Amino acid sequence: MAIFGPQGIRDAMFKSYRKHVNIFRNRPLPEGTTLHQVGLYGCLGTRYMTGFKMQSEVELWLELTPFLKLTPDDGLAALAEYIVYKEMPAKADVMMLTDQLKKGLSMLNQEEQETTLVVARINSFTWTYLV
Repeated sequence: MAIFGPQGIRDAMFKSYRKHVNIFRNRPLPEGTTLHQVGLYGCLGTRYMTGFKMQSEVELWLELTPFLKLTPDDGLAALAEYIVYKEMPAKADVMMLTDQLKKGLSMLNQEEQETTLVVARINSFTWTYLV
């Protein structure tokens, strides 16, 4: 596992995701919540906490919207790449990230897409620059 650089970020996100999924694997989850959602929420929230960036629960869920619609493998890979993009933009696979963000957003209905984009832009979510 890499420690520094873009691969270190990716590795840390994957490790955090697995940790959160394993913690909640045999616990009851709120109705309609999947382990994939818990994993994404946990690894993004942890990344922000370790960087001393406080986000509300609502902000985290909103920022995760396009990633939540993707398959677990694609959603996690895209979220990890998103963090690379936020922290080391020149080292990110922007094409893959952009494709995955657009794919995730396309899985929302038209009204959800419009609302998500407005709220995301108001909150200055970095992914809005790629879609």
